[in-house]
Amino acid sequence: MTAVWRPAAGLAVLAAALAGLGFTLGASQLLTLNEAAGLALFAVATNLLVGYGGLVSFGQAVFYGIGAYSVALGWEHLHWSYWEGLAAAPLLGGAAALVVGLIALRARFLYFALLTLAFSQLAYEIAENQYHLTGGANGVFGAMLPVSLAQPRTGYFFVLAVTAGCLAIVWKVTASPFGLTLRSIRENRHRAEALGVNVFGHELIAFVVSGVFCSVAGALFVVYSQSAYPELLDWTQSGYAVFMAVIGGMFTFLGPALGALVYTLGQQYLVAHTTQWQLILGAALVLIALFRPDGLAGVSGLAARRLPRPRLARSTLAAGGEDGEPDGGPAKRPPGVAGEARR
Repeated sequence: MTAVWRPAAGLAVLAAALAGLGFTLGASQLLTLNEAAGLALFAVATNLLVGYGGLVSFGQAVFYGIGAYSVALGWEHLHWSYWEGLAAAPLLGGAAALVVGLIALRARFLYFALLTLAFSQLAYEIAENQYHLTGGANGVFGAMLPVSLAQPRTGYFFVLAVTAGCLAIVWKVTASPFGLTLRSIRENRHRAEALGVNVFGHELIAFVVSGVFCSVAGALFVVYSQSAYPELLDWTQSGYAVFMAVIGGMFTFLGPALGALVYTLGQQYLVAHTTQWQLILGAALVLIALFRPDGLAGVSGLAARRLPRPRLARSTLAAGGEDGEPDGGPAKRPPGVAGEARR
């Protein structure tokens, strides 16, 4: 299997495993996995910028919150169904990402990160202060889901299906010539410009695509919580997505999804057993950044490379081995073939 198709195979295996769990787990465990699936999409969409584009953004929570508020405010003020809010979420998120990207991408490195953080805080303040529109600090709560999605098992399968479909699209983006060009910009921006690449255009498209799928993830959050509140727009929410990408591995496609699963399950466990869970997670991030910057996906890949290769049977080696050549020399050719080669 080529390296290009390994993420697709991994996505299919992971989706099948999680679907199988959906038939066996109870309601509380399904809600936890429901949250993890939505966060996986959020982390992978964020990593399109961080891992593939080399753009550390602390503003992706803006689009995550827009997705959740698209459903919640549409339900409260416009009497939309959940499906209408879900359809509007990527459109609104993409439009907001276009505006933010046109401004923030004019800066570089630290200043880009600070600009995206500023947009996140601006969105947070607007949501918290516009009480009559957004409910202020209390947010919007209510029965905004169809009856079928309000059931934990049905809602879980819906979130899992949407997440898997969106991840497949993002994978196609990363595996396309556009994704390869984006990685070349990450490695050497000036050389890419010298080769005629429209660097700003590629980064802007990546920013918009990331914003679209972050908004979808926010709309899926409503299935888990049936609410939207200002903290979803806060820059710390963007930090969690970067945190998940670092835990799982920024330089593998499914690494952030693995990080989202580990983060969600680890947080649930630590919250139940200690009040210092944030300190423990912060220490884990420091250790990973220092000793395993390629994350858990890198650890699993290293373990796979270190597995001993199975020994081939002596008869197989005598007949030509795995590569058609016995141990100790090239494979013997029939006399006719050897004669033709000499001629």
